[in-house]
Amino acid sequence: MSFARILGALSACLALTSGAAAETGARAVAFTFDDLPATRAVSLADTREITTGILGHLERLGIPAIGFVNEVKLEVSGEKDARRALLDAWLAAGHDLGNHTYGHVRFFDTPLADYQADVLRGERVTRGLVSARGRKLLYFRHPTLNTGPDLATRRAFETFLADRGYRVAPVTVDNDEYLYAAAYDRARRRNDQALMDRLGEDYRRYMIALFPFYESLSRDLLGREIPQILLLHANALNAAYVDELAADLSGRGYRFITIDEALADPAYRLPDDYIGRTGPSWLVRWAVTRGMKTPEPPAVPEWVVSASRE
Repeated sequence: MSFARILGALSACLALTSGAAAETGARAVAFTFDDLPATRAVSLADTREITTGILGHLERLGIPAIGFVNEVKLEVSGEKDARRALLDAWLAAGHDLGNHTYGHVRFFDTPLADYQADVLRGERVTRGLVSARGRKLLYFRHPTLNTGPDLATRRAFETFLADRGYRVAPVTVDNDEYLYAAAYDRARRRNDQALMDRLGEDYRRYMIALFPFYESLSRDLLGREIPQILLLHANALNAAYVDELAADLSGRGYRFITIDEALADPAYRLPDDYIGRTGPSWLVRWAVTRGMKTPEPPAVPEWVVSASRE
């Protein structure tokens, strides 16, 4: 047998062993990315770089994901086809797409009819791309995770979603990653590599610190740890650090699953009557519905908040 064949066989054995070990892991997490094709209004070149970076990390690590689209970001004269192609790249890589409204509008501040219209406007391209690959557009995620101004309006909207074939995509590991991403983008524009590196390292520290918090909340609420659903965004920070974040989570015993697999857990059918201006984790919502108080999650350091707002 040639050396190349031997090396290939060894690699296959290692892959199978790693897969078996992952399957026995008690912890699992689904990666979800909001604001596709890219969070901020960036150039086509930047949007391509972000897409390529994130998808490259996911492919190398074998992580399934879903991306939630704001179709307003496709509406750039002379770039519409190229930006649509970036969405299709997610599907070509085996990932899913979902609806995040057309213009990233917040439900708490938007009348129901207007919000529903923005959902319909936000599915025109995405539904076609998904259908062309023989799939269905199944998931909707609320911008800022805000689910409405009152319970009656929220329930009416959920009926609207169900009639359209959607299921709400919850989040259990909520976070303020957007502050790191904004600071990272500012440093990147100034070519401040030292600050970018500092932000990236502290981003990893902050994100991995959130998991014990939500694991503990899950145990307090349900007596066990449920499959988590992680909120991320399509930005330059994650294009640079998703692989290292995934390595940190693997070190904590997590395996990577689809949102479908996570939602198969019965916890995601718990009663949820939360209403408020903010959009917290579903673990917090379930606790509030039960009348339980929850502690505050780990906070972003003030130096990061300041760097995000310069």
